[in-house]
This record gives sequence, structure tokens and C-alpha cells, in this order.
Amino acid sequence: MKKKMLSIMLAAMMAGTMATGCGADGGKKEENHKNSITVLVESGSPAEALAKETAASFKEETGCEVIIDAVAYTGMYDKLSTEIKAKQAAHDVACMDVVWLAAFADAVEAVNDADTSDFLPTLQESGTIDGNLLGYPMWVNAKVLIYRKDLIPEDKVPKTWEEYQAVAEEMKTDDMSGTTVFGSGSDAVCSFLDFACQAGAEGLVFDKDGNVNITDQAYADALHFMVENANADYTPSDSLATASTESQELFTNGKTAMQLNWSHQYPAAVKALGADKVGCAPMISGSAGIGATTGPWYECVMKGSENKEMAKKYVEYMYSHNADYMDLTLKIAGRTSVYEETGKEAGNEHTAAVLETLKAKQSQARPMVTTWAQIEEVLIGVVEASLGGADINETLESAKNEIEAIAR
Repeated sequence: MKKKMLSIMLAAMMAGTMATGCGADGGKKEENHKNSITVLVESGSPAEALAKETAASFKEETGCEVIIDAVAYTGMYDKLSTEIKAKQAAHDVACMDVVWLAAFADAVEAVNDADTSDFLPTLQESGTIDGNLLGYPMWVNAKVLIYRKDLIPEDKVPKTWEEYQAVAEEMKTDDMSGTTVFGSGSDAVCSFLDFACQAGAEGLVFDKDGNVNITDQAYADALHFMVENANADYTPSDSLATASTESQELFTNGKTAMQLNWSHQYPAAVKALGADKVGCAPMISGSAGIGATTGPWYECVMKGSENKEMAKKYVEYMYSHNADYMDLTLKIAGRTSVYEETGKEAGNEHTAAVLETLKAKQSQARPMVTTWAQIEEVLIGVVEASLGGADINETLESAKNEIEAIAR
């Protein structure tokens, strides 16, 4: 009997120890999870830099460690897509290009209670799908006019298509082009859509009813404008090989007098040439006024996160530090107050130009569709074919049929 009682007591003690051990391990895992979040950022970007700069202060404020997963742009989409399909929440927070939001909308936690009053113009709209705001803006980029202010007097800075072409013609010399045309890759698509905005497009690629609208006159006018400039003697002959980087190199090497380029290229040009030689102005206007496509990024809380409350605190914390992006390489941010304040500082004049561009009625985001990558390939072909001499109306009609097939 004594031996039997001893066996029972030992078994009970072992069971208790095992139960206590499991409870302790489980509690430890839960505690560790509560004390960390993993954030996906683009490697080498301002997002990675600011995430690293603020990680210690966020931990001090919340007790939560920030684990930064830095991945090259080309791999970010695939990484998110893989973990979402596998239903494995590897990231609590992800930094996303606006063109990815539609594809990942179902996997992102809405932040509909966010105070959007200080979002830069267009950023609430472009971050919202089916009535749900999917993240806090990190920054936005739009094209502005960057010009040689030592060569182009302030009263001659072009504001319209016609003035732009006239100044480009006037500025050309044997050693310098008047301006450039983006005919390569996604930059070419954004330029095409910029001009379509300015020519009166209502909704880019799709109208408000979801119909493909690229055979509308605004798109034909945009392509005619690009072709005219590409064929003119005031632009380099290799437009089909020119995008943002190539245009910037020409500008900073003194080979072109002005360019319509992404706003972050302005502070880079000032650094290269000096503040006395570089100026900037809002995007030019077509028949419908100033207009541009926007390139925002958002910081998003993933629905699969097991630490959503802390993830939400983190994106709110980073939004409160939005002004810190202005101290980093691109000098772009996502809050109106930041642009208004930093625009008063020498070297940040591009923020005022962007603000005026974004406030224009015709500035709008690219379509929020899951098939954007495929549609963009079609539009690259549209620009390349048009610059190569193809009939513009026929090219647009063919592209409409392709996009409609993709969208089905």
C-alpha cells in the first residue's frame, strides 16, 4: 500500500511539474511575442533607415522590440504573397507600395479610426479600398518641374504644355538639350498617365464605373505630346532608353536644361549642381490643368499578426515621426504639416511644388486593381509603340482590348 501511494504521489508530482513546465514555456512564448514585432521594409530605403533609428526609442516607450526584415523591392511582393497564401504571419507590419494594396487588401487590418486630417492630398483616397483605409502614409512622390534657374529666368518658367515646349526649344544648344522624354519602363507609364491627367482623364485606365477608358481623347493627347517632344530637336534621340535615372544624370551633368522628374531628384540635383543653379516648380498643366500620378507608400498592420495592438501602436508611432523622413536620402514625407514646415527651409523647395501639384483636381492615383503589374506591361508597350511611330489610336484600341481581357 505504501509503495502504491508513493507511486501515485510521484506520478502526480511529475504531472504537476510537466503542467507547470508547459505553462511556463507557453507563458514565455506569449511574453516574447508580446515584446516583439517584425516589420518588413525595403532594403536600402528611407523606411529601413528610419525603422532602425526609431527602434530603440519605440522599445523604451512600449517595451516592445522591433525586428526589422529588410528585403529588396523586387522580393517584397513575393515574400508577402507567399506568407499570406501559406497563412503564416511572418510580419506584423509591412511597408507597401500603393500598387500592392489591392492585391493584399484582404490580408491588411483596416485603420479606419486613423486621424487623416494631416494626410497629404490624395493619400487618404489612394490608401482606401472598399471603404477601408489600409495604412498610414509614409511618403508620396510625384513629378515636378526641375530646371536650371541660372539659365531660365523665374518669369520664363513654363506652366503649360505650350510654354514647356517653347522653353525647351529656346534652351537647346549644341551641348545641351531642352528637356527629356521618359520612354522606358514604369517611369514611361507614369509620364503617360501624368499627361493624361493634365489632358482631362477622369480615372486612370478605368473610369468611375470600372470601364477601361484609355481610348478617351485625353490619352491620345498625352501620347501625341510625348511623341512631339521625343521627335523634336530639343530632346535626346534615345527617349526609349530614358527614365528617371537617365534624365537626372543628363541634368546633373549639364546636358539638359529642365526635366519633369520625381520630386526627390530635386534635392539630389541641388547637391550636385548647387542651390544657385537648380529650381523647381509644380507639374505643368495641359488643357485640364495641373495633374500628376502619385507614388505613395503605406505602413500596414497585417491581419495575421498575433500582436495587432502593438503593431498598430507602431504604425501610429512611425506616423508621428513622419517628419524624420525629411532628414533622409529622398527628402519626401506623407503629412501636409511636414511639407508646409520643411518647405520653408532651403533645399526643400520641392515640397511646396509637390503640395501644389497634389492639390490640383486632376492629380490622381493609379487604379487600385490586383492586376496592375500586367496592365502596366501593356501600357509600357503603348508608350514604346507610340514613340516608335505606331498609330496612336490603333495602339490605344488594341491596348484597351488587352486590358479588358486581363481585367475579366
